[in-house]
Amino acid sequence: IFGINIEAANGEAEVWNEDVTFYKVFDEESGKHIASFFLDPYSRPENKRGGAWMDVCIGKSAATRRDIPVAYLTCNGSPPIDNTPSLMTFREVETLFHEFGHG
Repeated sequence: IFGINIEAANGEAEVWNEDVTFYKVFDEESGKHIASFFLDPYSRPENKRGGAWMDVCIGKSAATRRDIPVAYLTCNGSPPIDNTPSLMTFREVETLFHEFGHG
């Protein structure tokens, strides 16, 4: 719908928690890698503030010849419990899409 493809790229970047995943964004037409992002989806009250946010990890810059920006997408969704997967509430889905829109 937006002319992009998003592919998991776990293992290609170091992460700070086992729940964090890394993704690459590709231009659908050319196949060019145009951006990347980390997704930190779950609440960890012991070491993560409340709310949700998106921020720049590595900015695109002509001065430093960085052509591929990298962002952080951080949410505080309900984590999976034992063998039960995380089932996001409508509000958590809404927040995820809201924050993704900042990227």
